[in-house]
Amino acid sequence: MKTEPVLFNKLITRTTQTNGIKNMKNIGLDQKDSIIELISRNNNISNPEFAKAIDDMFIEMANGNFAEGISKIKKFMPNQAALKETKLGLALMAEGWSKPVIFPNVNGFKMLEWADKPSVLTTEELWSAAYGKKPALTMGAVGNSNIKPEQVSGGCSLSKKELSELYEKGIVDFYQPIIAYLKDCGASSADIGFAFAHSDSGVDKAVRKVVEQNKLKGFAVTPTQYTKYVRGKEMPPCDEFPNGFILADFPFPSVLTRNISQIEDYATVYSKMVGKDMPLGIFGGGEHAFVRDSKEALIGKDGSVAIPVDIMKDKFGIVIPATDKDGNVTNAARDILERVNAFPYEQYKYAFKNYLPYNKHKSDLSQYEPQASIATIAYTKLAQAGKIGDKK
Repeated sequence: MKTEPVLFNKLITRTTQTNGIKNMKNIGLDQKDSIIELISRNNNISNPEFAKAIDDMFIEMANGNFAEGISKIKKFMPNQAALKETKLGLALMAEGWSKPVIFPNVNGFKMLEWADKPSVLTTEELWSAAYGKKPALTMGAVGNSNIKPEQVSGGCSLSKKELSELYEKGIVDFYQPIIAYLKDCGASSADIGFAFAHSDSGVDKAVRKVVEQNKLKGFAVTPTQYTKYVRGKEMPPCDEFPNGFILADFPFPSVLTRNISQIEDYATVYSKMVGKDMPLGIFGGGEHAFVRDSKEALIGKDGSVAIPVDIMKDKFGIVIPATDKDGNVTNAARDILERVNAFPYEQYKYAFKNYLPYNKHKSDLSQYEPQASIATIAYTKLAQAGKIGDKK
């Protein structure tokens, strides 16, 4: 029998490479574009150090280590976004933008500048920089920016705008009785913080409404490239900004991430904002929400407690499958519920029933297990801090 050891070894290598390519597919399209652009701009064959860094980056990414891969090339990256004080407020400009975003310094707005080294940040430091101290309860929510008709199983007669409005309403309606319950138990708005992002759509828009209606402590972290979607007003050209500018309507402390690692860094900073053992609602969400947000919460970055909420199905009967035909996550909440080998709400049932005091909102929360779960975690954290129940 003729053996072919050289070909055999090549095929073994190809199998490893194929697995690496699968890992590379988990990188978001925006970041893939940024990586390609960076390599194109800095492709200098006379710089062996850069070439070696690129090789090391791809090896790490092929092994599924995105953050480690990016760290190999960070020192070669010029900053692609900057802040500047102006008479109108703090101006943000990024490479590729036609006009800056200006944040007026009003109503508690505070820019904590750049989170260029997110791994060294802590939950306590972030909230203390924003508000003087960390609230006893800090919460978060991730999910969709919008809902598209083509995402719906079996099709849908509603438009993207109509679906997105339902989604946003569902999230607001989800949190309102939780906050009302906590307040009826004696909690103060000053002791509750909620992390979200600048985008004026989807889950972030809904959370902002919850924060504003209940006077909670809002705090934002956003990748620079998504800050252009902030709620604001287009302003005409002026001497300082000949292309005009966007005057942001965002009166909350903010942190920004930038450059090629901005989405990965955003996920790291966001997980720290929510904090260890604090409730993180997973309201649907696509590949980005699963890979960079809910998945990280499940496996632990800072140990937030992920509670999946398939809000469109449960509240409106609109089914968005966990994955599409190619296996890409299209509903992170459903994906978690189908993959995790446990019923995620079961562990909170006993405490909710037996330890959380009764008021008029408790019976409403008991009708929907994800609400009861987040209410249980929230009440427990406030009680442990002496901010609710039998206050110390």
